[in-house]
Amino acid sequence: MINGELIDLEAGEYQARVATSGATLVHLRCSGRDLVVPFDAEASLAGAWQGKILLPWPNRVTGSRYVYGGQEHLLACNEPQTGSALHGLAGWSDFQVVGLAEAEVVLALLLPASYGYPWSLDVRVRFALDATAGLEVGVTTTNLGAALSADGAPGAPQDAGLPAPAPYGVSYHPYLTRSVPLDDCVLTVPATRVLDVDPGTLAPAGEREVEGTSWDWREGRLVGRASTDNAYTGLPGRWQVSLRGGESGRAVVMEAATAWLQVYTGENLGRRGVAVEPMTCPPNAFNTGRDLVTLAVGESHHFSWVLREEV
Repeated sequence: MINGELIDLEAGEYQARVATSGATLVHLRCSGRDLVVPFDAEASLAGAWQGKILLPWPNRVTGSRYVYGGQEHLLACNEPQTGSALHGLAGWSDFQVVGLAEAEVVLALLLPASYGYPWSLDVRVRFALDATAGLEVGVTTTNLGAALSADGAPGAPQDAGLPAPAPYGVSYHPYLTRSVPLDDCVLTVPATRVLDVDPGTLAPAGEREVEGTSWDWREGRLVGRASTDNAYTGLPGRWQVSLRGGESGRAVVMEAATAWLQVYTGENLGRRGVAVEPMTCPPNAFNTGRDLVTLAVGESHHFSWVLREEV
């Protein structure tokens, strides 16, 4: 039970395993071929956030603090090398199974308010396998309420006598693979713009067009020794990222409709795959406000993505 309960799903040639800890995608296969870098969830933890849910913020909050509603909030730093609060609060929480069928599971988490994030969220995650369409993952999050400041405990900022809406962003962290070194695969990313990052903090440090840079993946190219850990934008309304390679010559395709995605060439996993993280907002959005979702009490947000294999 290192990673909570493990649930196996099957539909046609697709097989998936989900762990309740972090609502984690442990593996996804089609006809025995891995679509994501798998790990042994019975014996070890996920490496480099493999397959985990990222909320109520994706990526990093620079300096592990943010100002929202005129009030400063302090977060735990879980990436000491950059001083950042990385990937939210739910990646190691144990979700509960609230719905289960042969090809579908629904997980639920009550994320209580805390000093750094004084809003309480209800999170529902649905994994659904289809013999033709592959895996669809949907996340619905509802703001259940906000804590008031009291007796030295921080609370949510107030707006006209009501708690300010909860700042919110969401992503997922699968590593796409063709079971061969990433260097030997062709990656296609339909993004026209990329964020530069500060080399020390990995915080956003400007934005540029990908044309004429090593970050231009629009036409698809061999990854080779190229390296990236950047947020991309300038995406079509509903986009597809593909990774092609291996003996089958097939591609694994991610499809989503977010304005942002993080692409990371997986150096911490020996470059066995590429992390493709569909994000509703860019890094450090809790401080910049860029594309930040705000959820009033009782309001919900839905996010989804799809993974499948294509010829």
